[in-house]
Amino acid sequence: MRSFAEATTVTALREGAYSTALDREWSIGNNPHGGYMMALLTKAALTTAERPHPLVVSAHFLRSPEIGEVELHAELIKRGRMFSTVRSSLVQGGKTCVEATVSAGEITDAAHEWEAAPQPPIKPLEECDGHRPPVDGGLLGHLDLRLDPQSTALLRGDTAEDTEVRGWMQLTDGTDFDPLSLIVAVDMLPPTVFGLGHSGWCPTVELTYQLRALPAPGPIAGYTRCDAVSTDGWFNEDADVYDSRGRLVAQSRQLALSGNALKAR
Repeated sequence: MRSFAEATTVTALREGAYSTALDREWSIGNNPHGGYMMALLTKAALTTAERPHPLVVSAHFLRSPEIGEVELHAELIKRGRMFSTVRSSLVQGGKTCVEATVSAGEITDAAHEWEAAPQPPIKPLEECDGHRPPVDGGLLGHLDLRLDPQSTALLRGDTAEDTEVRGWMQLTDGTDFDPLSLIVAVDMLPPTVFGLGHSGWCPTVELTYQLRALPAPGPIAGYTRCDAVSTDGWFNEDADVYDSRGRLVAQSRQLALSGNALKAR
């Protein structure tokens, strides 16, 4: 099995262009995972900007590429004193599949000056349930994902006090999450709309990731929630990720389409 570092290796072709391959092991079924593709685009952007950390990444998913060779194009838009901005795209067969804008800079490991609230409650890792989707192998072979019992009840359709999905995550190769792999983590918990009677693949249209702190070693805890589902299937999904110190390290918001809406069309 290829580690995350191996699966996100990019090779320079020329200025602003890199080659890589979408790895089946970092996909769900035949669909390359959105967070994984964002991480590849971000890797190219950080290399181009010569900055260590992705402060914010906003990606639009235009079409789903196939497993295999792709090119990453990165264009430096602004080089600033505090951060640089890069526009990057994932191209396969001459077609752009994902576009992203990355603001790259550097953050310290200092504690937050202010936080609105402490980490929300979650059951201890050892009391949480291992989760595997219907599709075997792939991305879930690289992640030890354990859902809070409240979340597994919600996904079974049982009555729950709230619709938030929460769970612990660890990389199975023993490495710790870093600012790049956190992009995968914010998009890893099961869609919250599963607890509302929806099912199937829920494609992401746009996802914005924000790095809030450098993660400490150890497992991370993720929390996702949805504010509304439209009658035609559009829904938001917001995620917060905390490290082993209980520090907020990443956040995201995405717009996605319910699998039920896709089946009806």
